[in-house]
Amino acid sequence: MATHINLSDVHQAIIDALKARFHRVTIDSYDPNDNLETLAPACLLNIEELPKAPDVGDGRYPVVAQLAIHCVLGREVPNLQIELQEFAVAVSQFVYEKGIWLTGSVVEKPFNIEAYPGNFRKETQGGFDSWVVNWEQKLYLGASTWQPETIKSGIRLATNPIDENDQDEYRSI
Repeated sequence: MATHINLSDVHQAIIDALKARFHRVTIDSYDPNDNLETLAPACLLNIEELPKAPDVGDGRYPVVAQLAIHCVLGREVPNLQIELQEFAVAVSQFVYEKGIWLTGSVVEKPFNIEAYPGNFRKETQGGFDSWVVNWEQKLYLGASTWQPETIKSGIRLATNPIDENDQDEYRSI
C-alpha cells in the first residue's frame, strides 16, 4: 500500500496500466519533438499542469493534476477520423473505469474527462493524426504527517502491568 508518492510514481503507474490494457500500442511519455508517425499506434502520457489543491492538513502537497494521453494513429489507417475517435473513447473509458492508479488514498477518481483533436502531420507518404484524452485528478504528493496507530491483534494477557502499552509485559494466550 502506497503511503508516500511523487509524480514519477503516478506517471509510472499510469504507463503500467496502459501497457496492461492496450497491447500492440506504443505506450510512452509524450515528447512533442518525437517523430510521432514512427510511434503510431501510440498512447503518449503528458502531465500538463499541477495547480495546488486545497490543503487537507496532513503534510502532503495536494495538486489537481491535469493529465493527457495523446492517442496517435498513422495516416494510412482506413477511416482515420472515426478510428481515432474510437481509440480516444476507449482510452477515456479506461481512465474513467480504472483511474485509481495507486492504492493508499494518494489519488482520487479522475474527473472532467474529455477528448478532442490533437496534433497531426499530413505528408505525401505517411504522417499521423491524434486525439487527446484529457482529465483532472487530485494527487496527494509526499509523506503524511499522520501515522496510523500500531494495530494490536491477537489475544494477549498481562497480570498487573505497570505500563499497559509495553508489549514486553504481555504474553500470548
